[in-house]
Amino acid sequence: MYMKKKIISACLAACFSLSIGAVISAETIPIRQKETLASPSAKQMKAAPEKQPKKEKAKKKKEKKIKDKKNKKENKKAENKEASPISQMDEPWIEVGLTSGMRLSLTGLEACRGTVDGKTVSTYRKGEEFSISRAGQMISINGKKLGAAVYLEPVQTEPSFAVKGNRYRGKMKFIPSPWNEGVVMVNVVPMEEYLRGVVPSESIPTWKIDALKAQAVAARTYALYHRNSYRASGYDVTDDVESQVYKGAGVETKATDEAVRETRGEVITYEGKAIDALFHADGGGYTEYGENVWGISKPYLQGVPEELSLQTKKPWTVTLTRDAFSKKLSASGYGVGKIQNIKLSNLQFGKVHYAGDRTPAGRVKKLICRGSSGWVSLSGVTMRKIFGLRSAMFDILFKGDQLIITGYGYGHGLGLSQWGAEAMAEKHGDGKDYYKEILAHYYQGTKVEKWYQ
Repeated sequence: MYMKKKIISACLAACFSLSIGAVISAETIPIRQKETLASPSAKQMKAAPEKQPKKEKAKKKKEKKIKDKKNKKENKKAENKEASPISQMDEPWIEVGLTSGMRLSLTGLEACRGTVDGKTVSTYRKGEEFSISRAGQMISINGKKLGAAVYLEPVQTEPSFAVKGNRYRGKMKFIPSPWNEGVVMVNVVPMEEYLRGVVPSESIPTWKIDALKAQAVAARTYALYHRNSYRASGYDVTDDVESQVYKGAGVETKATDEAVRETRGEVITYEGKAIDALFHADGGGYTEYGENVWGISKPYLQGVPEELSLQTKKPWTVTLTRDAFSKKLSASGYGVGKIQNIKLSNLQFGKVHYAGDRTPAGRVKKLICRGSSGWVSLSGVTMRKIFGLRSAMFDILFKGDQLIITGYGYGHGLGLSQWGAEAMAEKHGDGKDYYKEILAHYYQGTKVEKWYQ
């Protein structure tokens, strides 16, 4: 899921994560319906009642007090109901950054129209080839200047555009790049149609339906939480691992469409707000605490043991010579001469760890590399970057002139483990609501709420 960072060119350096890059959190606010107040009828607009005897007056006062108390209670219930986002939010649209460049091209699979500020400025036939470029702050399509922000809008709802080897639903937006003289291409698409291209890209369609549903709800929540994260670049999220992988309509399957459809509008919440629903491929038997990865302290991002799959139980290895290891360290700014030894406590698969150099889940907090010219302390995250390791859950063994790095898991270890979810679904899934149990396990203290129909 890695998008080509032509958008940011030399201004920004690309950073890797399985689920997110640098983001700006954005809360989602449900769109509420306006309340309507009924006008009083003629019957209601009566004159004041005649005076009543004291006894009867006291009786009526008591009845009014009881009635007011009841109304107050009912109004309180109504207020609580109104505070919930259930059924109050329209389906949101999301803007996905696809690519950028000095000259972009795509194919119109269906008839479409070009619009600027909501007004049609051109029309195009089915099968049209588009060449998009920039003249100053104006976007040109097929040599014709149209405006500062141009949309291609399909006539019907079928996948209407082909680009990057994929087919896409929704609209295409073209804007001047804020980072260079190029153009940015953005797919503007309803949330549920976006998810149809995310879930099969982030999971395996042959997985159990509960695992796919868990992925669908997590992906929807992630997208809502991270809307506007790349607004400076002109969109909400990327189509790669900087956000979550999105490959458009070409990857849609019956099983993943079902998972999206049957969880429509469902969002993972903590205290009524959408969570940062991070996920990764494989927890390696134990997921991680947020503060141990990127310093993210979230009550719902807690390390938990997971159901083991064949994938999880299988270790991965990376083998390097001492010279190769030393050269990679040096090239990354951590030169210690020829490596002599590494100080690191032993990994105990699937168990809680108490050594100070590891997290409770077993991932490396720090290790010490000693060489012929000095020593250096490195974090597990740094080791992943330098040596391209699948996770920070690993051991290092010296064998003659070789270093053998053996580890478990794949990814940062935060939130939902995709293979762990599949293992839970395989063992306990009911095909209906068990996905909520999966989500509650990986996101502690949360619940699943329906935010729109």
